Amino acid sequence: MKKSISGKKWLFRILKITLVFVASYLLWLKLEKSQFRDFELSLELNRSLISLFLFSLLWFLNITFDAIAWQKIQALISPISIKKAIWQNIKCYGLAFITPLNSGEILGRYIVQEDQTHRSKALFLTFWTHGPKLFSKTIVSLLIACLWFINAGQMAYTLLAFMATLFSLVIYFSLEKIISSLHQRQLFKYPLAHYLIKGEPDSKLKSVLLGIHSFRFLIFSAQLLISLYFLQPESIKLEILYAIPLYYFISAVTPTFAGLDFLIKGALSFYFFSFFSDQSLVFVIGSTLVWFFNMAIPSLIGLASLNRSELARIKRKRKKP
Repeated sequence: MKKSISGKKWLFRILKITLVFVASYLLWLKLEKSQFRDFELSLELNRSLISLFLFSLLWFLNITFDAIAWQKIQALISPISIKKAIWQNIKCYGLAFITPLNSGEILGRYIVQEDQTHRSKALFLTFWTHGPKLFSKTIVSLLIACLWFINAGQMAYTLLAFMATLFSLVIYFSLEKIISSLHQRQLFKYPLAHYLIKGEPDSKLKSVLLGIHSFRFLIFSAQLLISLYFLQPESIKLEILYAIPLYYFISAVTPTFAGLDFLIKGALSFYFFSFFSDQSLVFVIGSTLVWFFNMAIPSLIGLASLNRSELARIKRKRKKP
């Protein structure tokens, strides 16, 4: 079984490395063909200051609301302050940033547990940190697709997207029951009972987490929109307002390394937004800015903030068979 698990990990690593190289190559081809000399930034002082203020405000809200979501998940085991939740999140960002498959985040959720008896729940905590994020992106993207199809007069596609939204909601609110049912039927070889908390999270907490991460997903989209407003406001069109959240959904489900995510997002933005604009380069710059401030900076701070006891826990965890 260990060989099978190891084989799957290497398969995912090879897939992600391949995607990074392919994205780098495609981005290089497009950038080589782009006429940088013809690319003009429409920078203006007042607009730049407004953009900086709004971008910074959304960055703060993103960090804070992600911490609130983690605080509520962590409270299932032991309560923590919002300040502590922010720092624990940042440390997890850092470990995910430098590890393949973002596996470092599970390690991060493990080491921030000061009580040793709580560390066995690291997988549970990580799952309910990421699960609501993925479903919120899916549901919000489907709802935006519904609006897009309605405006385009495509009622059949609108109905299909709406049904997919309802299906996603049903699956999300049934996740705990589905996992428990699969475990009872012994479809998993792992002792999931050690990693689950029976009946948790409840429907109320699931709703709160879904709402928080839906708001954060819209924040990402707004940050890219503000970046475009700062760099080249004339590139903003009605279609772009619909396209930005869908771009972030596609990039979210594309496997990559967190530390090299900007390459995937850059290549994807170049090709995706080329359907809506002739100035794809501005979208590459904008998406890279959003990635740099939301992911790279907090991750580097998180790595620098790891204390000795946490580093010792990492070493002990690695030594375990």
